[in-house]
Amino acid sequence: MDNRQRQQDEILALEAIFGAHAVEKSGNPDEHTFILHAPIDTMEAQLDLRFHLPDSYPSDTPPVFEWVCAHDMSARLRESSPGFIYPVRQLVLSDSMYDMASTELHRVWDEEMCRDVAVYSWVVWLGEYLSERWPQPLDPIPLPKDSVANMASSSTITNDTQSATSSTQSTKPDSAPNIFTGPPLEMKKSVFVAHVAQVRSADDVRAVRDTLLQDKKIAQATHNILAYRITLDNGSVSQDNDDDGETAAGKRLGHLLHLLNAQNLVVVVTRWYGGTHLGPDRFKLINNAARLALDQSGLLGKS
Repeated sequence: MDNRQRQQDEILALEAIFGAHAVEKSGNPDEHTFILHAPIDTMEAQLDLRFHLPDSYPSDTPPVFEWVCAHDMSARLRESSPGFIYPVRQLVLSDSMYDMASTELHRVWDEEMCRDVAVYSWVVWLGEYLSERWPQPLDPIPLPKDSVANMASSSTITNDTQSATSSTQSTKPDSAPNIFTGPPLEMKKSVFVAHVAQVRSADDVRAVRDTLLQDKKIAQATHNILAYRITLDNGSVSQDNDDDGETAAGKRLGHLLHLLNAQNLVVVVTRWYGGTHLGPDRFKLINNAARLALDQSGLLGKS
């Protein structure tokens, strides 16, 4: 197989992994370049990288990369959560980091096993490398009116959460599944509460979410993160998630359900922001709240 065919196969593999929209090919067929829009989910960031593929790649020379820019994806959520400000991080590649990345790209290509997937293998490394050096995602900052309205004090939230549970149960439509609400977890005045229900269809999932949002305290929370897994009659699994403005949180919640082999369950984790950034700890609290509710509900293992 000649180099150009191997290059095309690698680009097709990148499209399969990251999505066709993530690979931006050059309009000139004589220019063997493309831009890769690569997400770093744990950092809530996206890298834009231009690659040039020499005629002798991958057999004899490595690809050449050019740093285009990085995007702070968490700062793009303003419209999805009105009333909040998302601080923008400075995500840059210093000269020393660029030199390290160039050296690593050559090293990855030099390994015979990685030659035909050098770009992907290197991008995975680059994401891990930058995650250790870039600032972690910042929590949204509520505008004053939202802070006063929704976060008078942590004790108020906890009491409101408990009242929200009974309110949710009392207003639940007859067609909606029963909802179990777990205990609240609190850190630096941010409060996390998980709700769990058995579901058999997407309609059940919507009914659970609609029921929860009937409670004003839940509806006005900073985030209501959702994930579900449903086992279909043919044995396949239908699953999906919703970040509700907290990038990658829904995916992490869905991963938790997968690890627990949850069947026919939906989990919604409600978060009220307390005014202090929690950084990556917020993801641990989201999953911990979900795990508590799943364990205490007794629904795990049921089908």
